[in-house]
Amino acid sequence: MQSVILNRGGLMKYLDNLAVKMSISAAIAFEIGNMLNVQFSAVAAVIAILSIQDTRKKSFNFAKKRILACTISILLSFIVYNTIGQNFITFGIFLIIFIPITSKLNVLEGMVPASVLSTHLLLADKINISWITNEFLITFIAIGVASIANLFMPSYEKKFNEDREYIEEGYKKILMKMSKSLITYTIDIDEGKLMEDIEKRLHSALENSYKIANNRFSKGSSYYVEYINMRITQFDIIKKLRSHFEKFYMSFEQTHMIAKLTKKVADQLHESNDCKELLEDVEILKKDFKIMALPKTREEFENRAQLLQFINDLEDLLKVKRNFVINNENKNSK
Repeated sequence: MQSVILNRGGLMKYLDNLAVKMSISAAIAFEIGNMLNVQFSAVAAVIAILSIQDTRKKSFNFAKKRILACTISILLSFIVYNTIGQNFITFGIFLIIFIPITSKLNVLEGMVPASVLSTHLLLADKINISWITNEFLITFIAIGVASIANLFMPSYEKKFNEDREYIEEGYKKILMKMSKSLITYTIDIDEGKLMEDIEKRLHSALENSYKIANNRFSKGSSYYVEYINMRITQFDIIKKLRSHFEKFYMSFEQTHMIAKLTKKVADQLHESNDCKELLEDVEILKKDFKIMALPKTREEFENRAQLLQFINDLEDLLKVKRNFVINNENKNSK
């Protein structure tokens, strides 16, 4: 049983390869064309290759556009060549009419294969229903085979979730280090490297999130993109939080309070946390600050002001996640 699963997994990985899908699709389209006695069946193979895409949505959109473009090409060719004649001048006239139509209808992706189909009718001894049927067969065989092949897409969720977990764990580590640095005024030497690694994972996760969204037609397909964009916004805020440590050089009672809250944020940072309770903690902390004794020196005032900016940025970090959660809940309730 296990060997069957492994073999199936290997087969799926093999089919996920674009070059392999192109090769198999071309061969199948060519063979189906020959079985149906289609003239120029090799063209079906070429169109099948051109119709292989890296996501299901892109495949679906390309298929629609190519079918429309090929249909217009076949019908327009029939009219032009039967009315004016079949020679290089009428082919030029066909293109002068056809290309603007494809541009206007936004089906330029189908212009080249559709023009190739037109040349078949241009070279035909007599354009009749058999030739029209032949060109439609080429179109539907090629796009049909490619569309089936495009159903076999790799799963990007596993890699996305790996990146997501790494990013969340990385944010926790950074915030924990900040909590420590608020008290010790020291910055770990590996913090910069961790930030670079997180940024790379964010780019990787964003790329995979778009692939996931474009391979699904369901209502919640945009969740992955929205989630990682939320984390990217938080990453920019974390950069701002880190910049404050260049100006911290005095410790106050408020410093220890902020350090404690920063650690709490780090402990509770994960995908399902709605940040409601943490935002309430921020508000409580701000109110406590207002009733504390005012700074007595300029240096103390400047450091306290920097601490207040830090807490404001930390609040922004939480608000970004809170807004994401609320927006996602509203979408799911519709």
